[in-house]
Amino acid sequence: MLGSLKLRAILIAGGSVIGLAGAGALTWAAIVAMTPWLGLAGSAALVGAILSMTAAAAIWSATRPSVPMEAELSGVTAAAANTVAYIRDDTLDTLTGMSLNAVSKMVDKRPILTLLGVGAAAYAVTRAPHAGAGIVDRMLSRLI
Repeated sequence: MLGSLKLRAILIAGGSVIGLAGAGALTWAAIVAMTPWLGLAGSAALVGAILSMTAAAAIWSATRPSVPMEAELSGVTAAAANTVAYIRDDTLDTLTGMSLNAVSKMVDKRPILTLLGVGAAAYAVTRAPHAGAGIVDRMLSRLI
């Protein structure tokens, strides 16, 4: 199994290097082929512009959101609200000193910031439990 994984990694790396070399060779061939009509600088500029526009179009299409931002944020808000709904009020009060209403307001006002805050709090408590409690307390007081 491990030998197959190593072989795949080597093939992927080799294929990437060979593919980049091939793309470079095709680019140089296009420049050389157009040199009699446009000159070396002109053909290099034209090929570079075409490649840059192609790369920009690929990046633009890859980074367009597949769902509208409002729908994505409503899903985050609903997930955070559902998570809070499963936590009993006394458990939340014991852990954070905050009521369920205060947490619900935090989720409604700032859903993404609340999720990031919970993640940072979990990381802080995991890394340094004694110092993490103070950090979590300061973060929660700022989120309210």
